[in-house]
Parts: sequence; C-alpha cells; structure tokens
Amino acid sequence: MIIKNNHIKNQIEYYMSLPYTMTVKYRPEQGGYYVASYVELPDLNMTGKTPEEAVKELLIEKPEWFETCLKLGIKIPLPAEPQKYSGKIVLRMPPTMHESLIQIAELEGVSLNQYMLASLSRSIGFDEGKKSRAGR
Repeated sequence: MIIKNNHIKNQIEYYMSLPYTMTVKYRPEQGGYYVASYVELPDLNMTGKTPEEAVKELLIEKPEWFETCLKLGIKIPLPAEPQKYSGKIVLRMPPTMHESLIQIAELEGVSLNQYMLASLSRSIGFDEGKKSRAGR
C-alpha cells in the first residue's frame, strides 16, 4: 500500500515507535514453523521457518497493518503498561516454620529477611550481585 495521506503517515510513525511486546512461538504442526506476533495486537502475526524469518516478516507487515487499521477506522490498542513491583510481599506460613526460619537466620548471623532473600535467590538462580536472573 502506498501512503498518500501525511496525517496517516504520522500516525503510523507514532504507532511504530511504541514498545509493543513481541513474542515468537514454535508450532509443531505441518512440519513445524514459528509464529511472531505482538501481545497487544492479536490480529497481527506472521510465520516463518525460523524465528528470525517470522520476526522479519512481522516487522515488514507491521506498518502496512497499522495503515490498514487507520484507513478502516479500526482502533489500534496501545502497548501494555509494564508492571511495577514494590519488592514487598506478605507471606503467611505455619508458626513452626516461622520459628525454624528465625532460628536458622540467627545461627547464620543474619536477619530473617536476609536469610529468606538469600534462600529464595538461590532457589530461582538469582545472581544477588547482578540484580537479575541468570540467563535472562
């Protein structure tokens, strides 16, 4: 499609600049293929023999998809807002477990919070020095 209307061109550029959440999933059907799509734009997806091919096709199709929606008056969803986490949780546990955790923390010479944080970090492969999960 050729973009004739400058107003539509500006709108396409606006939507193209937004941080939509892309996903790529493998589908084993029909010999296997990959589907690239955007979480917020369920009607926009492309396929390929490799993840890279699916993504390339999706990126090529994206401006044309926006243009079609704009010309037809179809509402284009905005990207999802990233969730914000406070770092605080309320955790209920049996009193005997609470007592055991406090005793272990005291033996280790750390606070209950520090002991639980270190234990949780180890269980999910969290690198305490880097503030992110390993391999993420």
